[in-house]
Amino acid sequence: MEIIKKRIHIVTGHYGSGKSEISVNLAVELSETEKNIVFADMDIINPYFRSNEAKSILENHGISVITTKYANTNVDIPALTGELSRYLADKNTTLVMDVGGDDAGARVVGRYRNEITSDDAIMYFVINCFRPETKTIDGVLKILDEVKNASGMEVGALINNSHLLDKTTGSDIEKGMEFAYEVSMKTGIPIAFHAVMKADFAKLSSPVVETVLWMDKYMGVYNF
Repeated sequence: MEIIKKRIHIVTGHYGSGKSEISVNLAVELSETEKNIVFADMDIINPYFRSNEAKSILENHGISVITTKYANTNVDIPALTGELSRYLADKNTTLVMDVGGDDAGARVVGRYRNEITSDDAIMYFVINCFRPETKTIDGVLKILDEVKNASGMEVGALINNSHLLDKTTGSDIEKGMEFAYEVSMKTGIPIAFHAVMKADFAKLSSPVVETVLWMDKYMGVYNF
């Protein structure tokens, strides 16, 4: 799969859109062609559903992992790590940032905005059209606008991750792709790729010609 050529990949989206699973899979995919990859788990909004859960999987692929201070503890508000600034400035590092949901999570990006150059970075927005708040184009546009304002960055690409967990059908996947195209046409924001679980490949009635990130299930596999 061809990934957008940027050094810093920032993954945002609505709560429950699957952005953490995508972030982990994206980092693993990058590790096949890139060196010095750092995964930054910056989700300070939902500490009970963190991409840091997949830390050992990432490290087994040669990916360094940084996370918020006091992650996975009983501290209510984890502190942002100072390591992030170092990697944002390091031109030899490829950085994947998993950011918390909606505008509240995107404020993390806003705090580092002066350290993120547009030439180096791209911010993605993950869409799941089966989530109540993003089942309509207007709903997606509302959250897109909130993320843009909170982060101080433009969303550079969309990621379609429309699914119904284990109940996902082939027609559900096709519906998600069509919905993502509608959002792309409405906003002028291109689609980076469609995220589909490898286990769902057999459910498709015809080959997918669009760019797809075929994902493994990493979140929820282990407990740390």
